[in-house]
Amino acid sequence: MIFCFTLRLTCFLLSRISTLSRWLQYHDRDTGDLCGMLPLAIGMKVAITHHMDRSQDKLLLKGTVGRVHSWVWHSNDQRPSIVYVKFEGAKWQLDGIDEPGVYPITPLAKTWFLDSRRKPPMLKIYRTQVPLTPAYAMTAHSSQGKTLEAVLLDLNVEKRVDATFGAVAASRVRSRHDALILRPFPLWLFQRGAVEGPQLLLKTLRGEEIDWAAYREGRKPFATCSQCQQVREIDGFEFEQWDKIRANLPGICMGCKHGKSGPRKRKLESGTMKYVCGNCKVNKIEDAFPRAQLKTMDEERKPTCLSCCKAFDHLKCSQCEKVRPVEDFEEVMVTLPPGTIVRKPCQEEVKQNSKRQRSGWLTRRGCGALLPRNGAAPNLDGRQYRCLNCASRNTRQKDEQTCQNKGCKRKFEEKQVQGQPRKRYCPACRRKGG
Repeated sequence: MIFCFTLRLTCFLLSRISTLSRWLQYHDRDTGDLCGMLPLAIGMKVAITHHMDRSQDKLLLKGTVGRVHSWVWHSNDQRPSIVYVKFEGAKWQLDGIDEPGVYPITPLAKTWFLDSRRKPPMLKIYRTQVPLTPAYAMTAHSSQGKTLEAVLLDLNVEKRVDATFGAVAASRVRSRHDALILRPFPLWLFQRGAVEGPQLLLKTLRGEEIDWAAYREGRKPFATCSQCQQVREIDGFEFEQWDKIRANLPGICMGCKHGKSGPRKRKLESGTMKYVCGNCKVNKIEDAFPRAQLKTMDEERKPTCLSCCKAFDHLKCSQCEKVRPVEDFEEVMVTLPPGTIVRKPCQEEVKQNSKRQRSGWLTRRGCGALLPRNGAAPNLDGRQYRCLNCASRNTRQKDEQTCQNKGCKRKFEEKQVQGQPRKRYCPACRRKGG
């Protein structure tokens, strides 16, 4: 009996310690701007997390950086009663302190809720801590208005981060020689253009006309299901079906594919890349463009969105150099760039020749279309097998897999370890429990 009681008590204490240690690791933004664990050392760089002194001669506001000078820590106390912080360059001096720029920081008591997302929150936590935090790193938002001697930038950020982040962080120094980039980063993160919200607000205030239908279509493109003939937005189609729609082929919505009991929408990825259509001049997400247009764009030629491609009524054949109505071409031809478009009669003439006589032509392994070589993308081994629309949908790409979750079906890249079972679900679905 005593053994069982001791075992239960030990398990209870371990669970309490685990819970408390987890609370100490919460971000200080969620805990009243007070750190759970605050290391201290003489000369350590720290920042104030609350406004201390608003007087004009001191201006010790939130985010001001200094160094730990000393502290007063009585025996048997859990924390120091006073931490003296020295602020470099300060000319003011407090009474009773021998050095200028030294200010005493005392602990503060704050309350925060452990279940802050609940309405209304119930679990209130009281915390007493010195309002300081280590200042050896900061966000670009916190660095605004500061002039630093040197910076070490990490520009490999998430897609949801604003494009102006890099300019704000890099402009904290006086010379480019004082900025060092930590690791490689994708350049397109900072080439997405200006944010649309402020531009739309300025146009509205000026009284300019805004095509709101084109703006909504650029953010959430839509298409008609080939079965139910209902217009669905992009989140109503699976990834593979929307890839067909981007190639101007018929696609089936999730409602028709999975029935009433299956999922009808999927979650879209945030922070997707955006491009300006070369025809309608509207900024749209990459899913609103055919893949062939994105693969062949350059500095001079901008891609054409799917809506503008469908609006073409005449196309020029690259084989016979004749301009003919769209009906003389296959549906996928409107999404291909100029120079790779071929009309049906020209394709039939090439098909009548033997394979040895089809110089400059290839039958694509993905869609089976007969196209010129310049309308294909190279495969892993350098040979051209697939058209520009099918190349990125190739399931045989190295380390590229398709999530087996019926409501997901997204493509993801993950290297398979030899001897280990293959991962069937993408990282996002694995975090949710598959």
